[in-house]
Amino acid sequence: MLLSERDLDVFEILVKQNYEKVFKTIYFYTKDKYLTEDAVQQAFIIAYKKLNQLKSKDKFESWVTSIALNEAKHILKNKINKKITIINDFHIETLSYSEEDNIDLKGDIDNALNKLKHKDNEILVLRYYADLTLQQISDLLDISLSNTKVRLHRAKEAFRKLMNQEINQNQEVEVQWPYQKKNLSE
Repeated sequence: MLLSERDLDVFEILVKQNYEKVFKTIYFYTKDKYLTEDAVQQAFIIAYKKLNQLKSKDKFESWVTSIALNEAKHILKNKINKKITIINDFHIETLSYSEEDNIDLKGDIDNALNKLKHKDNEILVLRYYADLTLQQISDLLDISLSNTKVRLHRAKEAFRKLMNQEINQNQEVEVQWPYQKKNLSE
């Protein structure tokens, strides 16, 4: 399908406005820069071809994010080695303006997210990073709305437990420096 000149201009604007956010969302899901690039590019190609099916341009971001997520799932499913390599440099770049404490917290969050089960990580990223509604997540994952709510609740609980562990581990490490454990009886 060929778009009119006006539609092509609108599509170009929509891509420029949404590419980075879609990329980051899918990256949080895949943890692989190249796989993410492939999925996002394929999603925008599909979106271009099916732009006439989009009823409201306001929903373009969530629509193309859903397409990109499905593409990423498809690529991961077809990948021989399903193990995902964790790349933390991407997260550090996004926090380059932050204070040191915020970077430590971001590291704790990344570690906790990476330790979660895949389906828990997936639903948290969709809800809190991609800003999808529960209904959109339900439709995207092809599960009922009530199941979506239960999975989100369980994922948040698992995340809280892991975050508490991460924070406690960091506090323990700070206390265990050898020069802090001097033998006072000497």
